[in-house]
Amino acid sequence: MLFLWTVTKNGKIWLDGEAFRQIAAKRLPADFYCQEVSFVGDQNLLNVYVTLPDNDDPQKRLAIIDKMEEFFRPLGIAVHVHWTRKAPDEMGDALPLWKKPLVWAAVGGCAAGVLNLGLKGLAWVAGSTVCCYVIGWLAVTEDGNKLIGKFISDIKDFRR
Repeated sequence: MLFLWTVTKNGKIWLDGEAFRQIAAKRLPADFYCQEVSFVGDQNLLNVYVTLPDNDDPQKRLAIIDKMEEFFRPLGIAVHVHWTRKAPDEMGDALPLWKKPLVWAAVGGCAAGVLNLGLKGLAWVAGSTVCCYVIGWLAVTEDGNKLIGKFISDIKDFRR
């Protein structure tokens, strides 16, 4: 999500929310998780929503707040950290693998594929699935577009 920061005579300045979430997440200890960020442009305020671990330490909270403020202060951005507790099944770590419906769907699909198509047919299906995923990833994602651009520029450089 993009957040409008300010409007200047040259145009609007937008901030990438996911980039800010990743920046905040890198400044957290391993047992903390940055769920989300929001930005209030007219107040230059970044709200960071952090999930607390089971063994919560108030000293760690203060250290996290200090790290966030220290990083964002030179940018002219104030930070407010909001603390949340995670639900028992949140972030997928509560259910074992064999209790997840998606795993059973994949197992059933593979069994049906082997019975109906044989191993050779199933290999063709798996191969085409992987190829379509890679093509989709290259066409849709920013990283894929960068990779294609680099590849094209390398070919142009090679032809010269």
